Amino acid sequence: MEGETLPADQDVPRDDNKPRECECNAEGSLVSTDWFPDDLLEQILACLPFADLVRAGVVCTRWRRITNSETFRKKLLHGVSHRPRFVLHGFLGQPACAYDPVHNVWCKLKLPRFEFRYYSSILGFASSTGLICVYGKSEGGIDQLCVCNPLTRICRHIAPAPSVESQLFATLAISVSRTTPSYRVSLVTSKIPPGTQVGYELSIHLYDSETEMWKTCTTVYLRGWRCCAESAICDGVVYFLFFSPSTASRENRYGLVMYDLSGRCSNDLLASFVPVPHPHGYGRLMNMKEKLVLVMDIDGYNGVGIWVLNGREWHEIARSPDDYFPGLGSNARLRSCGLNDLIYIWSGDGHDHPSPYIATFDMNQKQWSRNNLATVPSQDYKGFCFEPQLDIVP
Repeated sequence: MEGETLPADQDVPRDDNKPRECECNAEGSLVSTDWFPDDLLEQILACLPFADLVRAGVVCTRWRRITNSETFRKKLLHGVSHRPRFVLHGFLGQPACAYDPVHNVWCKLKLPRFEFRYYSSILGFASSTGLICVYGKSEGGIDQLCVCNPLTRICRHIAPAPSVESQLFATLAISVSRTTPSYRVSLVTSKIPPGTQVGYELSIHLYDSETEMWKTCTTVYLRGWRCCAESAICDGVVYFLFFSPSTASRENRYGLVMYDLSGRCSNDLLASFVPVPHPHGYGRLMNMKEKLVLVMDIDGYNGVGIWVLNGREWHEIARSPDDYFPGLGSNARLRSCGLNDLIYIWSGDGHDHPSPYIATFDMNQKQWSRNNLATVPSQDYKGFCFEPQLDIVP
């Protein structure tokens, strides 16, 4: 891990090659930590910003032993590690920028090299607990998928799912088990079958880390419907947004469909269709403690609403303050991600209307807040969040 913590109101990223002044007096006395007992040193190291945790492990043999110990990991698990960190992933060699909500700082975060051809080849991010999943194109234009721990930078490349070479639209989701060291990745794809002019062939592919194999759960032909770029796995069910580009009326052009991975329920996709609260809006799906949450811009409101799915009904739990997202829905585009109880929201059309800040919503406290993005241009970054954990391996 390479990272330096920055005040939240400073520009990020900052050039590490620039010389920095020493922050301590060379003639002053330094306090040694050699005499600290292990339990006290564990408490001190556990308070470090997450970008410095891995770097602390290379200071000396003792610090490495402590940061790799089971007791230290338990302190992290029972401390602040459940607060998800937000990451803006750059392109063209720009470093990623990570926001730590506990210490209210931005830092540089060196991610694994995904070996994709260029930024636009990254088709999607998905995250669950301490792992992120990235789907894109390799240098040869071949579909590529990898799962990694962004804190330890341990990465696993997964063989492409079957029959996805000619897909036009795809959405990615990952679900990490909290009881076993395993995870599942779903990839929903839509493509136009050969010899047809209308309609899409929709397939749901599932990867299981225990078997290290893909399986195609279902393949159906849907006239006029395709998947959007939003999906989530909650409690063994894959949810994804549907879109009908051929519908004459704008009503019900968007909707939610679901597929039960266990096979306990009927998997008639159209029968599971649930309209979204605002069919004119643009929505994002996320798993918040096994509850499906929809974040969507509200047409004519210039704001954002948050809903939780209960059965087949949406329940609105919050709306953003009036001044948080000016211009949203006209030129600016909603972007959002979340884990556990914290949702990150920002907007921007990528060119003329970059969002000046990141807004957050705490599901427990029902509280909105925002943090300045400084000069980070929204068109140059894609965002995701993760829960920093040292002990999880892809």
